[in-house]
Amino acid sequence: MEKVMVVPTELLEVHLADKAFITENIPQIIDVIRKNHLYADRDYAEYAPEYKQIIPYAVLISKAGYFLTKRLKKQTEKRLHGMYSIGLGGHINPQEELLDDVIIAGMRRELAEEVGIQDFQAGSCAGVINDHAADVSNYHIGLVYPLLVDENIQVLETSKMTGQWASKEEVDSKFDEMESWSKITWGNRNQWDKR
Repeated sequence: MEKVMVVPTELLEVHLADKAFITENIPQIIDVIRKNHLYADRDYAEYAPEYKQIIPYAVLISKAGYFLTKRLKKQTEKRLHGMYSIGLGGHINPQEELLDDVIIAGMRRELAEEVGIQDFQAGSCAGVINDHAADVSNYHIGLVYPLLVDENIQVLETSKMTGQWASKEEVDSKFDEMESWSKITWGNRNQWDKR
């Protein structure tokens, strides 16, 4: 049974307010996560309102544009099948606990598994996704990390997703087909894209 990082919802709510994309108080939110996280069975956590699962959500940026993926039917989360995404990431597991920064370690593992990126400089979290519009999002919060990377990457989990570099205009054209976190992140691009 996979165990995933969670934080009691009541400890985060004071910082999350009713906004879908939060840029205020990010250091305090990260501090609450680091000091109060625990691990729960994923099957339970996916429908447990008393917890928020913590998901690092990396937006890959290069000279070639933005890395746009499409989730296929073999993807674990059935509620996201067929949707486009500009963010990559996933759950944080207990084995990341032994590393320097548990959040960055979880993101590093996910990126290595999904697109083979092993080496990157993680900057600060640029925003927190707190989406209540979609069922899957009620039990998660996303920590948005824009990452400048080399454009020579490709999807490794080809049974789960496709991926390609896309211009701003190409991403715009897929907006209506994006999962909700990508819509929120892309809709707030002016707050995290400093190019």
